[in-house]
Amino acid sequence: MMRRWRKRLFEGSILLLALVYSIPLYLIVVNSLKTNPQIQQRPLALPDFSAGFDNFVRASQAMEIFKAYVVTFSIAALSLIYIIFFASMAAYAIARINHWFFRSIYWFYVSLILMPVQAAFIPLIFVLKKFHLYNNLFGISMVYVGVMSSFAIFMFVGFIRGISLELEEAAKIEGCSTLRLFLQIVFPLLKPISATLFIFQFVHIWDDLLLPLVLLTSNKYPTVTLSLYKFFGDLGQTDLSLLFGGFILVLAPVIVLFLFLQRYFISGLQAGALKG
Repeated sequence: MMRRWRKRLFEGSILLLALVYSIPLYLIVVNSLKTNPQIQQRPLALPDFSAGFDNFVRASQAMEIFKAYVVTFSIAALSLIYIIFFASMAAYAIARINHWFFRSIYWFYVSLILMPVQAAFIPLIFVLKKFHLYNNLFGISMVYVGVMSSFAIFMFVGFIRGISLELEEAAKIEGCSTLRLFLQIVFPLLKPISATLFIFQFVHIWDDLLLPLVLLTSNKYPTVTLSLYKFFGDLGQTDLSLLFGGFILVLAPVIVLFLFLQRYFISGLQAGALKG
């Protein structure tokens, strides 16, 4: 009896927490379908749909949304290809080579997770300008690679250490080289954790405002967050209907991506928990 009440109490707590976390999403959705006066007067009320989808149309035109999508997707794709491939290779060496140097490299990467990127802005901008990568898509992509690779290596090392060595030993007996062994045997086994990292880091890049604001100063490369940021007017004079319509346009691709990849995301978390 006591166990049943504990289970119900736990489920009720989870449900209440989910409802609390759903409040911001509710506000965004209902207010994206209202006019600016309606939002200011009754922000919690359900919409009467008098505004229709006009907010989305106006926001997409003001944000140049398709250009912003292309720019942000390009940055995310370039960054994540480098992060997933090279971080997994580095993690494989750290996990499989039992040497003090690789153990030291591992703890060095772990310590970099705690380093805020804001502390390196001045030298970072200086280096990017020196190599003509400032205000450049490739330049900001490589910054994301540097910032996010440490966490990826940390996750990959933990996952690889849980993989049995028998397959690798059998491949080595057959004369398989280390690179071929990694590409054909180990890397395919990393699909669950790779998908999890892909979703985590894609959302981080997609939602990030700080790095694009500092490193992409030209209107030539508008990311979705930079395009949304320009809706915030001076002295608080902001068209809220336009702003909430822009929120939906920014959130929609992330939600769609998660719905398509949630199976891999959940399996990656489960595999990581079991192997940990």
